[in-house]
Amino acid sequence: MENIMKKLDYQPTNLSDHELENPLSTMVAFLDNNDLHHIREKVWQLYKGWVNNSVGFTEGDENADMLYFYTQLVDFINAAFIYTEKKKLEIQPTV
Repeated sequence: MENIMKKLDYQPTNLSDHELENPLSTMVAFLDNNDLHHIREKVWQLYKGWVNNSVGFTEGDENADMLYFYTQLVDFINAAFIYTEKKKLEIQPTV
């Protein structure tokens, strides 16, 4: 795990100890809370917002939803990285 944290540059991941040991639980929670079509649409909206700085989701519930989505997306990316690093270690032959 130390090697994985080093690759993450020891940045806080906001993942609990359980999620660090079982990153699949975070990925499952993300996918359970966001259907694939909406994930694609929200990522596109985020991209347009970054590029154009003019996406119309800056008020009320939609703004809170986008912030929550972003937070979950960051956790998902960290968990996916940890999961894949662990899987790579499992498939490497022992020398």
